[in-house]
Amino acid sequence: MRTLRLQNELELFVAGMGAVQSLFLSVYSLLERKWDFRNLLLSLFFFAITIRLTKSILWVYLDTSPIWFINLGFAAHALTGPALLLYVWHFLFQKKWSHWNWFHFVPGLLLLLFINFLTRDGFWYVGGYSALLFHQMIYALGGLVLLGIFLRKKPLRVQPTKGAKIWLITLILGTATLQFLYFSNYILGITPYLLGPLLYLPFIYFLAFVLFKNPKILQHVTPHKNGGPKLSAEELGVLADRLKKTMQFEKLYLDPDCTMTKVAKATSMQPYLVSYVVNKVIGMGFPDFLNSYRVEAVKDRLIHPDYKHTKIASIAYDCGFNTLSAFNSAFKKATGSTPTKFQKEQVSS
Repeated sequence: MRTLRLQNELELFVAGMGAVQSLFLSVYSLLERKWDFRNLLLSLFFFAITIRLTKSILWVYLDTSPIWFINLGFAAHALTGPALLLYVWHFLFQKKWSHWNWFHFVPGLLLLLFINFLTRDGFWYVGGYSALLFHQMIYALGGLVLLGIFLRKKPLRVQPTKGAKIWLITLILGTATLQFLYFSNYILGITPYLLGPLLYLPFIYFLAFVLFKNPKILQHVTPHKNGGPKLSAEELGVLADRLKKTMQFEKLYLDPDCTMTKVAKATSMQPYLVSYVVNKVIGMGFPDFLNSYRVEAVKDRLIHPDYKHTKIASIAYDCGFNTLSAFNSAFKKATGSTPTKFQKEQVSS
């Protein structure tokens, strides 16, 4: 197999640092105080990457690597794809863990079971390694598909924060790059063997930096069984403030087709969390919440000189109301007066 034309010491150091940093992220994910099965998947992924990178290094620099460790590296390789894909899937869609998910790990677990029996010439070189690489490329492509759905802003139950978006993009692209470089080395024969581990180093360190700057990435917000989120009153207050400021400055309510999903995207919150904050923290239903901003916008225009000759119906439509009946009802509920009466009283005063 081809290797990079670098000094052995530098090559070994760079690849080794990637493995060490991956191990650090594995331990960090596992010890996150707000434990979640998604963090366990993430920890498994980084630990499997650690074993895979270590195996690659020893394969190049230690000719006497025992067969069990070589098989361990390949078994770890088989676990990386499923662990990452399931992590991303559950991160984005907030799905409950299904027993069917275990089937994704069957190939890796079988390799672990036969760790002392699989040989290079009798298994890996006669199609075993090729099957492993194709298997992982399928999972890498699955991750890229999820990334495509995410970047096209399809409706998701969870809307990650900016830091979480960078985290997911880097994690998926970095891993897909690593998997492809292993694939292109053995199947296509066009890249050096250690190019994958070497190029993975900047990805893994950038991931550590993003996680350091955004520690709440690992603190997944999920609903209680009674429908409430696992957040403190202070955290809910922060979310309510973010929601109000977004509505105030981005004027989402002016869109007559404004929905909870659109508000969730604009505030980087899950739709169910927007609903909970509006109902339980702010204290009103979502339609009333939207209409409260629309009514205030109408009131401002009714008393503004620039709208003196504008029909009230036009003002109502411009402020996001779909029908005059909905407008009149919302206005009277909020002010106790009709729009015409309100305008006359304000102008006369």
